Amino acid sequence: MTGDRPPVPPASEVAARFRRWLEAQAPMDDSRSSAGRKGSDRSDPDGSMQLLLELLRSNLEQWVLEDVTRASGVDDATIARAKRSIDRLNLGRHRLVERVDIVIGAALAQSATAALATESPAMAFDRLTVLAIRLDRTQRAAQVAGSGSDELDLRLQRLSGQLRELTEAIDTLLEDVRAGRRRFVPYEHLKLYAPGT
Repeated sequence: MTGDRPPVPPASEVAARFRRWLEAQAPMDDSRSSAGRKGSDRSDPDGSMQLLLELLRSNLEQWVLEDVTRASGVDDATIARAKRSIDRLNLGRHRLVERVDIVIGAALAQSATAALATESPAMAFDRLTVLAIRLDRTQRAAQVAGSGSDELDLRLQRLSGQLRELTEAIDTLLEDVRAGRRRFVPYEHLKLYAPGT
């Protein structure tokens, strides 16, 4: 198992790429979509980083649409359109998570007798995308607020610590799988949706 090639870069590198991608994005509003934005990584021939960037982009677009649904003075028709878009994006997110686990599972030989992890690597990477977005949005709010916002400074410290801890946990999980100490069940999206959705 130690001869397996890494299916994704180290999680700290993934997080750094997420942060660079987010910093390069202009703030979006409800009239613009991130769907046309490209997050490709041509240095990733196997596509794992590309899939993770697609997951990040999808979660960012959901984040923006959720802000639309909570904004004051927004009419019901706008909220309904946003909710339908969120549902569409969420279904796509589940499919991306499945694809990330397929890539990782194909690259790592798992021990059938190893202890089972509580979540798959792709589920943890999905959490990492949300945490990177939360950190980016908090940094933007801190820039707008200017210096002296103790609450935002404390929040930034906590989010940075959470990001660091999650990247370490992901790397540990992948290393444990490589070494045969743990295994994971690839994520499967099995939710039933109403017909026509």
